[in-house]
Formats: sequence, structure tokens, C-alpha cells
Amino acid sequence: MSDGQEKDSYTANPNQRTFDMPTPQKDHEVNVVKIYFAKQVPKMKWEPKEETYTVQKGGLVSDVKKKYEQKGRRNIQADKGDSVQLKAKESVKITWEEEVQEMKDGKPVFEYEKIDKAIIKKKVWVVAECQGFTGKLSVEIHENKLTNPENVYDNPVKFLEGETEKSNIEFPINGALIYAKEITLRPKSDQDVKKLIEKFTKRENINAFLYFKAEVKETQDTIIFPDDTHEFLNKDGQRFEISGTPCYCNRDITVDEMIELIYHLRDKQNYKSKRDAFFNEGKEKIASIGITSGKISENRDKVKLFTDEMNAMFKKFSIKTCRRKIHFLGQMYLETISFTHTYESRDSVPDNYKGGVPFQGRGMKQITHDYNYLAYYVYINKTAHYDTYIKYRSGYEGVGECIKNRPKARENGLTETFYEELKTFAKNISENLFHAFNSAGWFSTIHKTETIAAMDNGLEDSDVEKVTQAINGGQTNIAERKNYTKWTRELFKYDKECVNK
Repeated sequence: MSDGQEKDSYTANPNQRTFDMPTPQKDHEVNVVKIYFAKQVPKMKWEPKEETYTVQKGGLVSDVKKKYEQKGRRNIQADKGDSVQLKAKESVKITWEEEVQEMKDGKPVFEYEKIDKAIIKKKVWVVAECQGFTGKLSVEIHENKLTNPENVYDNPVKFLEGETEKSNIEFPINGALIYAKEITLRPKSDQDVKKLIEKFTKRENINAFLYFKAEVKETQDTIIFPDDTHEFLNKDGQRFEISGTPCYCNRDITVDEMIELIYHLRDKQNYKSKRDAFFNEGKEKIASIGITSGKISENRDKVKLFTDEMNAMFKKFSIKTCRRKIHFLGQMYLETISFTHTYESRDSVPDNYKGGVPFQGRGMKQITHDYNYLAYYVYINKTAHYDTYIKYRSGYEGVGECIKNRPKARENGLTETFYEELKTFAKNISENLFHAFNSAGWFSTIHKTETIAAMDNGLEDSDVEKVTQAINGGQTNIAERKNYTKWTRELFKYDKECVNK
């Protein structure tokens, strides 16, 4: 939010009015319809645009129109038919509609999108949908302890409005329909925050569930609430979940945090030309997350797919602490060439790549060598092929060499036919989002147990060297790995915020 943007907003939000808001407003009546937590998002509209394009060497009008295709544009038209052949230096007028943020009195317009969870110490908006012209709406936040033996919070919950600690929010009712204030989910003193976090950590899921209580004061008008409790969000499936860890331990990374991390790393490495590139390169790729146009911040759907799968993998393989996540992200950023590749894309590979070109690096940790692909295949399919390979191989020969040189291996199912199947399976790791992450989590925790042990040791340069040795078998690109780990640590505010240092 810019310094000039007000923290209180009483601007009507047309999108939110679709949530059963009775219209028109009635005189001498105050109707409190809804109260919820939200985030502020730009209010967008479609704006007509036009441009005259002069071709350089000639071509079809349809080719010119394709140049204007990008996210946030629609209805691209030309003043000539698509099949018209344009000559060099000939011009064509292109019109389209472009999605832009609404402006009012020279300022950007925002609206509010309901959210159902947040993290302690984070900022959120409290939004009330209320009809009426007089009075004051007073809102308190309460915790429902549910099945827990005691509350984390003392009710009403204390929070910050600006730098002032409060326990209620007041909106003057003036006919605006939508009222909103930004608050920070923490008490004022650091000591009180510390006490809260200590209470949270005693709960299995390190969370609490909040709801609202409201009253209307200073009016002679009839006051209407949805029910006699005057409570909002206090029914099953409605309550607002607050995570009690201010760091990244034992919780999901959000889409906003992931986008912030990507830009943070790109800016730190001065990656200007591809600041908004995201898994869009390589001969094999995952189309569902590849961003080919627009900014990363404008492609939240793709980043969400990526982040959701990453969070699921973190849970599955117990990559739950800040340390483990910081190491994993720093190494992954290096292995995927700054979050742009899931496939190494070499036409030829070094002689030490067991299995050659078909078994070069893939996935979020760039699984390499046919024997590692075989180990992951067995992890997924529960076969005995890896045991057969280990039993009959000679020295450090790869799977392909073992099949070629060891008749006993072939007799026990490690055949040329299977090897071709393994080559096909390998592409899952570069083209399937689940396997891209799942293979990385498996490799770092189950297949290479020394990796997770090194992660737990710390975040200093010497620890990055140990993690790199476990993952890579050497110190390849160690300077970059140290930087990416350090920069991720900075963004995570590990030294200040982590509760498990």
C-alpha cells in the first residue's frame, strides 16, 4: 500500500454487493449483513485501446494480431481481414480491450476479496457490509476454542490499528454499504506476541479460529442482524483460521509469499531480462505452470499450482522447518536455473552421466543418472528392479551397462525392454508437476538421507556446502547456491522470526 493510500475505506464495492446485499437501503433501518476478513485487491475494468502497426517485411493481418495477444487483453480486432496480405511498410489499425485498474480522482480503486486464513503478525482487512445512515458499528474479534482445553487469546482479541493497540473496530454508518479497516493480527508489545506464540505451540496444529461479535450504537433506527447472537463467522466451515507461527515452520507458504520470494531472488541476482520468466524454457516442460506472457504477479493461478504442489510435498516428506525450506528453495532455485527449467535440455551430456542423454537432469532437484531414475521408479511402483541392479552390477556401472553386461540381471527382470520403459517414465519428472516435486522430496529425504541431516545442521555457508555435497556429489555452482540460500534466509526473516532456530 502506498503512503498516500488511506487505511480506512468506505468505498462501495460492487463485487461484494452480490453477496445477498438487500437493495435499496431503507430509511430508519440499520441492517448489518456480513462481516469478514479480506485482502485488498485492485478493482479492474476493460478499457478500449488502439494502435497503428506498420509491418516491416510484409505478412498476414492475422500474424500482426497475434503480436498483440497477451494476458489481460481480449477482443483483438483489425481494420482489415485476417487473410489480407500486407506489403512492407503497409499499416493496419489494431484495436483491443485491455484490463486495467480503475482510477477515481487520480487514485487507484481497490475492492475486497474474502479470505479464510492468515498468519499472526500479518495485516488483514476487516470488512463489514452494512445498510443504514446513522449510528456506529462496533466489531470485536473473538476466539472459539472449539475442542481445545483453553483459548490462546483473551477475548476480545487485541490487534493493531496503525500503531495503536485496540480490541474493537468502529465504523461510522453513513450509507456507504461497504466499510473496511486494515489491522495487524498482533498485540502491540513483543512480549505479548511471544506469549501468544508459546500458547500456539502447545496446540497440535498451531492454530486458532476467530469470529466476530458486533453491536450498533448511537442510532434510533431499527437494528437488524442475521440472528440474535450478533456473531459472524462462528459456524462450522466459516471460522477464520489464524496460524500461530510468524515464521515458515509448520505451515504452508502462501502464493503471495512465493511471488515475493521469486522477485526477491531475481532482483538479488540482477536477473532483469527474465524477471517474469517462470518454468517456460527447456525441451520438456510443465505447461500448467509455465508463464509465457505477462508478469508473474499477474499469473497467480499458475504460481498457485506450483505452490500448492510444493506445500504438499513439504508435508509429505517432513520439510516443515524454516531451515529445511530455506535450504530446499535455495537449492531448487539453482537446479532449475532460476525457476525456468524442469529439464536440463542437453543434446549431449558429459561422459559421467550414467545412461546418457535420456537420463540427464529433470525435476525440481534435477534427478540425474539412470540409477537414480531407477530408484525413483521403484519408490513409485514398488518393484524389485533396484535391488536387482544393486545385486548384479559391477563397481559403479549404470543400469544400462548392468543390463548389457550382466546376464543374471536380465534373467531377473532388468531387461532392455524395461530400460526403454524407464526412459519413458523419466519424462514424468520433467513434465508432470506431481513427479517434479515428489522426486525432489524423495531424493532429499529418503534416497539421500544425509541431505536432510545437513539441512538441519544450520544455514551457514559450511552447511550449504554439506547440503550441496549430498545433493550434487560435489560443489558445483557453490557460490550461487550459497547466495540463493542466503537470500531466501533474508526474505524468510529467519534470524528474527523463526521460532525453531
